[in-house]
Amino acid sequence: MKTLSLVRALFPKWNFFDRIAFNFQLEFKIPGSTLWEPISFDQERRPFDVIINANYNLSLAQVSLLEHFSRDIQELQAANPLVDSKEVQALTSFKMLRSLLFFKLQEYELESDSVQFKIVACGEKEILDIYISDWIQKGRV
Repeated sequence: MKTLSLVRALFPKWNFFDRIAFNFQLEFKIPGSTLWEPISFDQERRPFDVIINANYNLSLAQVSLLEHFSRDIQELQAANPLVDSKEVQALTSFKMLRSLLFFKLQEYELESDSVQFKIVACGEKEILDIYISDWIQKGRV
């Protein structure tokens, strides 16, 4: 898995890797809602952005954070299948993901400061919930 991640870092958009590995998605919901809303990391590509495309590079880094957090969760579950919420919240990747979530939620007009998120792994034939968070408050660390 680590070798695949290293190779993907060199060639992040090869369709070959999308066929053999999972793509990770970030979804959220607010209190009172039963539907999970996906957060998009898609970026428009333009012909002149071949060399420098800051928005696309940022999007790739954000998706890489989802992959890193998912790997951290899997490592915790390998050590102990019943992972404590406090243990997850102590992860640096969780703290970064939490900040990313609230950054991306600025695009939505949410009335609630409380939100729940989940990481979903999407394969060619299956979809797996990797992690579902507790309810977290905006502005609380």
